[in-house]
Amino acid sequence: MRKLHVSSRINRWAYLFILPTVLILLVFRFIPMTAAGYLSLTNYDLFSRPKLIGIRNFIDLFHDASFLQAVRVSFTYVIGSVIPVWILSLLLALMTVKLRRGGGVFRTLIFIPVVLAPVVVAVLWRFLYFEYGLVNEILRFLGFSPVPWLTHPSTAILALIQIGIWRASPYFMVIFTAGLQAIPEEFYEAGRMDGTNAVTEFFYITLPILKPIFLLVIVISVITALKVFEIPQLMTDGGPAGATEVIPLHIYKTGFVYFKMGRAAAMSILLFLIMMVFSWIQVRLFSENR
Repeated sequence: MRKLHVSSRINRWAYLFILPTVLILLVFRFIPMTAAGYLSLTNYDLFSRPKLIGIRNFIDLFHDASFLQAVRVSFTYVIGSVIPVWILSLLLALMTVKLRRGGGVFRTLIFIPVVLAPVVVAVLWRFLYFEYGLVNEILRFLGFSPVPWLTHPSTAILALIQIGIWRASPYFMVIFTAGLQAIPEEFYEAGRMDGTNAVTEFFYITLPILKPIFLLVIVISVITALKVFEIPQLMTDGGPAGATEVIPLHIYKTGFVYFKMGRAAAMSILLFLIMMVFSWIQVRLFSENR
């Protein structure tokens, strides 16, 4: 009986400790998600009462040229940024793990872009991309013409992709580093006894063991890229001519600039579904190839 009494007290304390987290999730996640689901079925402009219209908002989105353009821009950003991030972050992790001295300092310096506030990043890169900024001055020094990075539709999205790679690679480098450091050295010693070299070690030992880490990095990087908002909003505000208006920025403008909250809520639901489908596909691909 005494053990049962102690166990029940421990359970009560456990519930008490997790209660704040549950309340935070309830107030800031589940209730807003439920409200967004309801608003997506309404015509709501922030000033009048919501009017139920069923799935009309979702049907209209598939005929909305501006939303479809935002989808294309987001997919361009995702494809252009996440694949280089996977490669670069893994290379950085391999390089820093091999460093016998100064690896921690090097990782700390590389990690700085991750902790910088989006406003700081936007101001810094606007100066770098300026007509007479450092990037164009380097191009002039190398004999190339300056590039209108933020003022031309074909180069503005490329400029944002470069910033995305610069910011995301150090973050995923840390994840890959943790995975690399967890690989037992005995695996490599056994491989060397069988005559492996650095290349075969990487493809037959390192990569197979890092497969779960790759899945984590792929899922998180794709979701993060789909949710990007601050940098496009601060750097270009979706311009020029909508060339950098990603889905989250389009949702923001639809809801808080044009006051079409019902349609904005429907867009957010579709964005959530896109993320879920991407994650499901990636998990299925990795699980089927085990």
